[in-house]
Amino acid sequence: MTGLFDFSAFPRLTTERTVLREWQPGDAADLFVWRSDPEVQRYNSEPMRDVTEAAQLIDELRGAYSAQRGIFWAVTHRGDGRAIGLFGFNSWERRHRRAAIGYDLRRNYWGRGIATEALAAILSFGFTRMDLNRVEAETIADNHASVRRLQRLGFQREGLRRAYTVEEDGTFHDSAIYGLLASDYRRLRPAHTVRSPDRRE
Repeated sequence: MTGLFDFSAFPRLTTERTVLREWQPGDAADLFVWRSDPEVQRYNSEPMRDVTEAAQLIDELRGAYSAQRGIFWAVTHRGDGRAIGLFGFNSWERRHRRAAIGYDLRRNYWGRGIATEALAAILSFGFTRMDLNRVEAETIADNHASVRRLQRLGFQREGLRRAYTVEEDGTFHDSAIYGLLASDYRRLRPAHTVRSPDRRE
């Protein structure tokens, strides 16, 4: 372990293809691209209608970091600083050493393994620098791409909340809860790891 994270500087992470960095006010237009996309938002919040909503969300993400409530990264493709994804930890409970992850990615980057790579980076950070014992994830049970991604990273399905949300098709959908423990993580040793924290870029 390289020392516990203390919020003194935003943790910049890199993987083979991505850089995960702090959100900046100037990222609003990029964030709006996928947060206004109904397909990306299918299992998420309502699509944004104006770029000012993206700017407000960035303010909230930065505020959550300042208040030490969570860490939310702007995912960028290496060599291009523009944001293509929003990944992060929320509901961080220090006493219980657990946090929840959330993520979404611009649609034209789907199917390339970018999301799995970026998630592996923040999991590495969480289990080492944040000293987490447990990471949770919640997804619509029939969001098959998200389920496969979590399973690939070693998450285990732990529960199901039946008819939990009404989605765009007008019907109720089940919500599945997944968990990954530090002991699972050490045993599985994910293939994608992070150069953490990045001191060179």
